[in-house]
Amino acid sequence: MKKTILILVALAVTLSVNAQVKFGVKAGLNVSQIGSGSMKIGDQSEDLEASGMLVGFHAGGYVNFNFSPVIGLQPEVVFSLQGEKESDDDGSIKTSLGFINVPILLDIKPVPNLSILVGPQVGINVSKKMSIGGISISGSELNDLLEEAGTKINTLDIAAVLGVQYTIINHLTIGARYNFGFTPALGLTQEAKDAGLSISGVGNRVIQVSVGWSF
Repeated sequence: MKKTILILVALAVTLSVNAQVKFGVKAGLNVSQIGSGSMKIGDQSEDLEASGMLVGFHAGGYVNFNFSPVIGLQPEVVFSLQGEKESDDDGSIKTSLGFINVPILLDIKPVPNLSILVGPQVGINVSKKMSIGGISISGSELNDLLEEAGTKINTLDIAAVLGVQYTIINHLTIGARYNFGFTPALGLTQEAKDAGLSISGVGNRVIQVSVGWSF
């Protein structure tokens, strides 16, 4: 994944001299969850079901390098509020995670005004909050609570992005995409690992719908 990102960055630097460059801003809706996975305890494993959906938002900007009528490159910097929500008879638990996401996307244009965007994304967690029965816990207090349970919120999120973007009129665009996280959203403390626990899957899954404006 890291090699792919470096190759795409090098391609952008090499070809941007002759490329048409556009800047843009975008914002929209997130529908996110933590995907299914498994936890292994010694020789035994337990399946972890996907979480419930959380509604959030995203906002950011992008640069589009148009190398030809059919191919381009679109790096972005986007703040994304995502996470999960669980409900039962005792109430609801909502985990809101703020990420600075940096996707570097190949822009394929099968027809005019329509782009298919695909590529890797690196995300850095910059905020975390958990609401339990109307009581909110965040920051170091949340870190301490999770650590007592042997878990933590992973800071780094590596994902694959697939989406479409369409220019409606002039500079106005609409888009939709799906972010599939490979890095577990929830990790384990070193003490939990030393006790023989391991976790796989449980990555961030995010559907995004956005409106943008290009300059």
